[in-house]
Amino acid sequence: MKYLGLTGLLILIPFVVFSQSRKFTDADINNSGAIKLVFVTTVNEARELADKDIKNEMPFLLLRSGIAPVVYDKDSSFESKYNVFYFEDGCTGPDYSLTEEYNFVILDYLQRTYGNEWKRKVRKDVVGYRKWKSKK
Repeated sequence: MKYLGLTGLLILIPFVVFSQSRKFTDADINNSGAIKLVFVTTVNEARELADKDIKNEMPFLLLRSGIAPVVYDKDSSFESKYNVFYFEDGCTGPDYSLTEEYNFVILDYLQRTYGNEWKRKVRKDVVGYRKWKSKK
């Protein structure tokens, strides 16, 4: 009986400890504001896309990188804890000011929802993060 309880505990631990981050389908990604941001021309449209992503529980923090995307070990734990997902545009992408505005809405959402705790863990290369932080 003692071994049965121990076996059950050992089987249950991986399900609790090794949770996976949310996986998006191609349709989810294609319907997100992060993808549609390329087609907008005004700051208000960028903000509306961010609000829509928050409402649909799939907000993204947009990053700009070079040819090869950069992924850090702690990215997935941040995404899981704060339910916000990093999205890399590569070396090209939407207009920089529109990307900033989209991120400002998402950063405001994080501030409202989680207070200041997330700021220590967010990637500092999020487009517009330093500008947003200096205004707050």
